[in-house]
Amino acid sequence: VGVERRALAHYVEGAVHRYPDAAGTALLHSPLTFDLSATALFTPLASGGCVVLGEVDRAADAHPVGFVKATPSHLPLLDRRPGLLGENGTLVLGGEALDGRALRDWRAAHLHAEVVNAYGPTELTVNCAEHRIAPGDPVPDGPVPIGRPFADVRAMVLDTGLAPAPPGVAGELYVAGPGVARGYLGRRALTAERFVACPFGEPGERMYRTGDLVRRLPGGELEYVGRTDE
Repeated sequence: VGVERRALAHYVEGAVHRYPDAAGTALLHSPLTFDLSATALFTPLASGGCVVLGEVDRAADAHPVGFVKATPSHLPLLDRRPGLLGENGTLVLGGEALDGRALRDWRAAHLHAEVVNAYGPTELTVNCAEHRIAPGDPVPDGPVPIGRPFADVRAMVLDTGLAPAPPGVAGELYVAGPGVARGYLGRRALTAERFVACPFGEPGERMYRTGDLVRRLPGGELEYVGRTDE
């Protein structure tokens, strides 16, 4: 995926404001080729924070960090390392659908931490929407919403004719904004299929066809329900 530097810089600039705990100490546990690392590495550095390199199951509990970006698949490891994240830290989860039942045990041991369910494929430069579970907020019994798009992102739930789907009705998620990647390097046909003209924006603007089925909840948040190719 050809992600432009300005798109990454724009994302990091926003992440600095969204994740103030990254200004302390953050854990980087994933390869740099995984876009999860863009949040875990560049956000703390741009915030003046410190990045600790290590694996989730080997990081030292004696020196807890204040910011961790991980996937829901990491939750069993995080459950076994309750001292990894500081009492008032932030855990950002992304890359996979998050079910509240998988989060319940970790949350019980971190009542004062904030949990962020972040959504966004690589083609949209890391994340473009999020749902926050603040201290004291209940954890959903089922799927955790992917939340609301960032202020400069347009997330459109469209039917097969590119008409807006009614609230509560599933449709494919299309996203426009400064994070839309250039395309797939050396794959023009696939780029043309997934990065399409945006009929709701300025002439020449593109939107990314995610292939994700979502629906808009009564409060305006988005909920992931599956894939168009399933």
